[in-house]
Amino acid sequence: ILTRDSVTTQVDGVVYYRIYSAISAVANVNDVHQATFLLAQTTLRNVLGTQTLSQILSGREEIAHSIQVKIQSAKINFLISVVRDYQHQ
Repeated sequence: ILTRDSVTTQVDGVVYYRIYSAISAVANVNDVHQATFLLAQTTLRNVLGTQTLSQILSGREEIAHSIQVKIQSAKINFLISVVRDYQHQ
């Protein structure tokens, strides 16, 4: 990902999601998992591309929440729900 201050960085992310309508998922999307992966990847790139490297390093919680909100608010035909459930170590 290229940050706002032109620093190239590599980021890993995890999205936990649940499909609430299997019939809708099968009827409207060829590959639900791939569609969710691409949505998460694009959202991550768009959100982090507007941040500087120091903002990314210091604001992980806010960024994670922003990404969750953006993914959840996307108009998804197969009705997924993003669940944020992890422990800090």
